[in-house]
Amino acid sequence: MIELPQIEQQRRKLDQHFVGQRIREIKVQKESWINVSLAELSAAVIGRQLLFVERRGKAFIFHLDDGKRLLLHVGVDAYFSFSHDEAEAVVDASKPQMEIQFEQGSWRIAGARTLSLQWITAKELDEQLKAWGPEPLSRNLTIELFKRRFAKRRSSLKTALTNPAIIAGLTPLIADEISYRAGLIPSVRIETLTDEDWGVLYQTMVEWLHEAIEEPEEAKHTYAVTGRTGEPCYQCNTKLEELRISGKTAVFCPSCQEEHVKVSVPQGV
Repeated sequence: MIELPQIEQQRRKLDQHFVGQRIREIKVQKESWINVSLAELSAAVIGRQLLFVERRGKAFIFHLDDGKRLLLHVGVDAYFSFSHDEAEAVVDASKPQMEIQFEQGSWRIAGARTLSLQWITAKELDEQLKAWGPEPLSRNLTIELFKRRFAKRRSSLKTALTNPAIIAGLTPLIADEISYRAGLIPSVRIETLTDEDWGVLYQTMVEWLHEAIEEPEEAKHTYAVTGRTGEPCYQCNTKLEELRISGKTAVFCPSCQEEHVKVSVPQGV
C-alpha cells in the first residue's frame, strides 16, 4: 500500500542517505516509463549531485545540481529497498523496475503497477504543478485557504477530497480514513458542510497524515476502515459498511459517521 505517508517516509530516507552524493547509474525496466530515451537520461544524470528530495502529493521530486529535476510517480503495490554498499545489495526474486545507484549505495523500486519518470527543467516542473492543488501539510494551507479550495464545488466529500486540483495527494483510501476520524459520512455533499464541519475536517486531515507518516512502516494503526468492510468499528463495534460514490467504493461506520460532526454539549447546559 503506497500512499502519501509511505512516500514521505521514503523521501526522508532518500534525504538522509543520498543527499550530497552523485549518481553513478540509473536503470529503468521499460523505456516507455521515461519521457526521454534511457540513453539520454543516463547521459544527463550520471555524475550529477543530488541536492535534495522533495515530495508533492504522491510524487518524488529529485533536485539535481545542474538545475534539472527528476519527477517520479510510483503506482500502488510498489515496495522500496536500500543498500548502502554494493556488497549489501539484497537479492530479490523480482527484478527492480527502477534503480538509482549513488556513490555509496542504491535505491530500488519493484512491484509497482505503474511508474513514470520525467527528466525536466524547473520551469517545466512549475508548469505541471500549476494543475495540482496545494500540499495538504503545507504551512501555507490554513483552515481559511482549505475551505476556499472547495468553495463553489458541488460534489460528495470523498469526490472533492480526492480531486488533485483541489488538494494534492489525497487518495480514496485516505479520504475514507479522514472522513471516518472526522465523523463525516463520505457521501455528504460538501456544499452542506458547516464551518464547524470544515474545521474538524481540516484538523483531522493534518493530524491523520502526521500520525501515519510517523508510524513505523510495518504498522497500520492509523488505518481504521481500509480493507475492513464487515468488521466491527473500533469506536462502537458496529459493522463497517460500503457505499458507492461516483463509481468508487467507500468504507464507513453507519453509527459514527453522519452528515455533520457531532457537537459535544457541555455538562449542565
